[in-house]
Amino acid sequence: MSLFRPYNYKPKPDLLSDRPVKHGFFLFFELFFRKFWRFVTLNIYYFLVTLPMLILVYFTINGYFAEILITETGEFQDMMAGIGIFASIVSYIPSFLYLPLVILSMILYGPATMGMTYIFRNFAREEHAWMSDFVSRGWANFKQGIFFGLLDIVVIYLLTNGIVADLITGTSTAAAVMAIMLKTLSIIALIVYFFMRHYFYMMAVSVNLSCFSIIKNAWLFVVLGFWRNVVSAVVCFALTAVCFFTLPIISVIAVPFLYYSLTGFVVVFTCYPVVKRYIIVPALEMAEGKSNTEPESKNGQGDTGEGDVTSNDKNPNLNEDKSE
Repeated sequence: MSLFRPYNYKPKPDLLSDRPVKHGFFLFFELFFRKFWRFVTLNIYYFLVTLPMLILVYFTINGYFAEILITETGEFQDMMAGIGIFASIVSYIPSFLYLPLVILSMILYGPATMGMTYIFRNFAREEHAWMSDFVSRGWANFKQGIFFGLLDIVVIYLLTNGIVADLITGTSTAAAVMAIMLKTLSIIALIVYFFMRHYFYMMAVSVNLSCFSIIKNAWLFVVLGFWRNVVSAVVCFALTAVCFFTLPIISVIAVPFLYYSLTGFVVVFTCYPVVKRYIIVPALEMAEGKSNTEPESKNGQGDTGEGDVTSNDKNPNLNEDKSE
């Protein structure tokens, strides 16, 4: 099982220190307010990358619930009125450009999430990260970013469609029971997938693993980090409900400036300790034990090879720790 295999750790390892341990709740807000303007800047980057996808989601959701959203007076009640404001602005873009922009947004969504996750992971470890890491780490993990980004889009769309759409037509009792069962299974599968995707991007920017190994480990982390997954999912769900489905003014302010950064940091800050406990720390201990038992070479230097936890970073220049 790849969870217990040696790993090549990419950036600088977060070794244990003698500093007093702060309670996670207070540390989260301390980091958030200390890095507040960086969160805002990063959110703007991510919002611009994903805006075409967001507009597509807006029209899709309103299309699904069109009949429900029509009031008794015959008027259409927009359930995401704040996002509708962005949609009205985007409508000024020539129609022939919209489809290429949506495709480009879908392609860049995964790499952009890689770059944002790398920065949040460093913030959670109380290490420095440059805003340029949003681009450089997204490029360094570009292939895996595209894979997991498209996986997100396909899986979430199919499962959501299975929950919302009418899966089985007919009025018989058997058909109704089957429809309820399929919808329930889709809901469970969607929740499990959301728990798994908490770890896709964190592992991709932290260790050298194949996409298949990352998915296997993420499946295990659904159980190993269950309560952390639940906490992060509940917080993100609450933030999503407030930012998208309440007052339009909240959506107009929160979505472009804070929503993506806040939910992303909640997930990384809450779930990264699971990756650290079951992957990072064992990998560092294994590498340290191996280096202590390796014989010195003839020139007096230790042998460095594939077992070095920092030698296989895709961009070694990013391993240098820079003070703020």
